[in-house]
Amino acid sequence: MKSLKYLFNFYLNSSIHTGIAVVCFTLVTFLEFGIEVDQNLLWFIFFGTVTSYNFVKYASVAGLHHSSLAENLKIIQVFSFFCFIALMWFTLKQDYKTLFVSTILGMLTLLYATPVLKGHQNLRNIAGIKVFVIAITAAGTGVLLPLLHHYEISLQDKIIAIIQRILIHVVLMLPFEIRDLRYDHASLKTIPQLLGIKNTKIFGGVLLFLAVGLELFKTSAVEYSLLGLAIFVVLVITMLLASRTKQNKFYSSFWVEAAPIFWVLILVILGEIS
Repeated sequence: MKSLKYLFNFYLNSSIHTGIAVVCFTLVTFLEFGIEVDQNLLWFIFFGTVTSYNFVKYASVAGLHHSSLAENLKIIQVFSFFCFIALMWFTLKQDYKTLFVSTILGMLTLLYATPVLKGHQNLRNIAGIKVFVIAITAAGTGVLLPLLHHYEISLQDKIIAIIQRILIHVVLMLPFEIRDLRYDHASLKTIPQLLGIKNTKIFGGVLLFLAVGLELFKTSAVEYSLLGLAIFVVLVITMLLASRTKQNKFYSSFWVEAAPIFWVLILVILGEIS
């Protein structure tokens, strides 16, 4: 039992769960538009996500001094190193357009995590923009990268898909911000700090309603994508409404993070039925 608990904590703390979630968001894009899955891209995104997220989470903790790391952080660091090596391998399998966009997204992640801006700030600490930086980066990874070379998909559909995903990512961040409301400094001006918990949930519902509405303007998505999105949105709204400042330890970090996994399952099931 102790071993299972350790493995589960490692699974979460090492960002494997986050990596799978981001890969699933990318899979959703492939499934929504009925295009062939690029497995090399999925592995590239998975290892890139794990590497970058662990850097964001643990760079400040480690202080970049390896000898001061606690034992579990050392294990995560070693794991992240091997993920970085794998990332380099799958980088060689990407073309220049994918690498160019990925570099921009990587630089945004770097600015989010490291204090390189004026006044030794990073994007994470600038009031009011944290959730939107994460949403834009995630949307770029999960939508723009898989659609870069599919010229048969209209620019309109690509823009709509990116906007939808930004809206969805913002909403999926809200349970985390509600959870952290007791700990976040007031200067961060997070959405729950500005709106309060009740209005934050209403705000999230409005964003999801807009995301579903935008689906009606797509011209090249598969016929069941609207139904799949609607079912997924009901799931996300349920998660958002159930969010509390005092929530289960794994509510946001496991269940909310797992939302795109359920979305993939929904689309696969609908695809089989249709």
